[in-house]
Amino acid sequence: MAEKNAGYETKILCPCKDCRNLTHHGIDIVYEHLIIRRMDPTYTIWFHHGEIEDITETVSQVNSSDAFNLITSAYMGANHYASTSEERRDNDFTQSLEDAETPLYPGCAKYTKMFAIVALYKHKVMNGWTDNSFDGLLEMLGDMLPEHNVILKSVYSVRKFIKEFDLGYDKIHACANDCYLFRKEIKNLQSCPKCGSSR
Repeated sequence: MAEKNAGYETKILCPCKDCRNLTHHGIDIVYEHLIIRRMDPTYTIWFHHGEIEDITETVSQVNSSDAFNLITSAYMGANHYASTSEERRDNDFTQSLEDAETPLYPGCAKYTKMFAIVALYKHKVMNGWTDNSFDGLLEMLGDMLPEHNVILKSVYSVRKFIKEFDLGYDKIHACANDCYLFRKEIKNLQSCPKCGSSR
């Protein structure tokens, strides 16, 4: 079923617990990942792979969605919301949840705004793209996708969106030869303790 509903001709999203449906791989690689790394335990309905979600799902199932959990932790744990009224906080939370779960464009059943932004930003970071090149990609995607798509148009707006959900990241320097990550007790060193190369 997953192969029939593949996004690319030869690749599908990998649902292993490391890739978490953010990376496309060949079917053989996905199979290998599932055997070695195991399945992402939060991916219970294979909607990225063609499984049709039951429309009559219960409130408890909706509450367990990734977007719901993400937004709950971002809003309910934030100190700057402590003094606001419960009603305003509930409205902000509901609006953010709806925004995150909005289809990428009208009629799109495969991708939400949140999934698209996180997947594209991960691709930018993993491949070392400049902000200018990523801005260009976002603009081009906005033009290529059907009208009324919700893809963000700039790195600034992507970072603002991600920050709203407290999805920050820390950059960690690494040895050029992949010997060490400069963190914890060696975070202030200027050269690799194993091979001596500069950070």
